[in-house]
Amino acid sequence: MNRRLQLIHHVRALHNGQLIKDTTQPYFDHVLAVANNAAEAAPLAFEVGLCHDLLEKTTTTQSELHAALLSFGYDEQEAEHISDCVMELTRHFTAANNPLPKKMRKELEDERLLTISPDAQTVKYADWAYNADWMMQHDRHHAADYLKHHIELIEQMTDGDAKLRNEVLKQFQTLLAQLQQR
Repeated sequence: MNRRLQLIHHVRALHNGQLIKDTTQPYFDHVLAVANNAAEAAPLAFEVGLCHDLLEKTTTTQSELHAALLSFGYDEQEAEHISDCVMELTRHFTAANNPLPKKMRKELEDERLLTISPDAQTVKYADWAYNADWMMQHDRHHAADYLKHHIELIEQMTDGDAKLRNEVLKQFQTLLAQLQQR
């Protein structure tokens, strides 16, 4: 079995039993969709997308992810790049580690995201694209605010893959126009 398939099986097992909010779909479907959306945009973007929620949604640590990647055949530089990007994509300003009010934590997190690496930004575009589609299906009440806020963020996050960034901006603007027509 090649290294990517080993990683897919590993990530699926780690997310086993988790569901996408308000659905009966396995959470793994979300990370796989993000991985596939980002795959062609940057080297190792598939792997970063696949792993992007491991540190938030499972008990996996960055060092455990790094070790697993090495065991699947990724070299040291690749394993470090993937695990570093995953760490960048992991929320840092959470209620568990920061007593600030939620609004302030979100503002700090937004500011932090503007500084993440180009590859992490690329995967974040893909993650937000998936989340926007989810909101249109399951939380239309908050979708317009989500789309407006993330359009502003994406307009400032210019270091990731330009093609994917432009596709996501166009997607968000189209979805927002659909919501405003109703």
